Amino acid sequence: MSESEQLKLLKERRSIRSYDSRDIEAEILNQILEATRWCMSARNRQPWTFYVIRNKELIKKIAKECTTGPFTAGAPVLVAIVGDMELSPNWYLHDTCFASLQLALAAWSLGIGTCWVGRINRENVKKLLNLKETDHLLTVLPLGYPKGEIPEPRPRKSLDEIVKYIE
Repeated sequence: MSESEQLKLLKERRSIRSYDSRDIEAEILNQILEATRWCMSARNRQPWTFYVIRNKELIKKIAKECTTGPFTAGAPVLVAIVGDMELSPNWYLHDTCFASLQLALAAWSLGIGTCWVGRINRENVKKLLNLKETDHLLTVLPLGYPKGEIPEPRPRKSLDEIVKYIE
């Protein structure tokens, strides 16, 4: 992938909230997870576990706990990103955030859409997934082939508005 293709990937990634019925092939899913595991992490602790959920009934139960993401019920795969608070008490949140972005970009590069789901009843989902008290459920990312048109880009602030040079 050339530098211009990498920049294009970053600019063209979209949040996808509607998925067609196709399943994600194991090879594609493994490529996404393989790219994600190479994400940077503080002191290389890699304080994450990725729970890949394909069970339709469990997906529906989790979707009911996603206040801003009921569309997750239509995804063929959910990936719960979980940070180990004991392994990296100061950095698990940062590291899992980085990993979630890397997963989203890897997915998009392979034609798979996803969308960040922020409002989740984390305690209920932790119970559904049998997570430990010291596990932090960052998010549940739905994965699927986009259904319908890819959304147009939303407006962005200009560089003049967001960049300050200190020389």
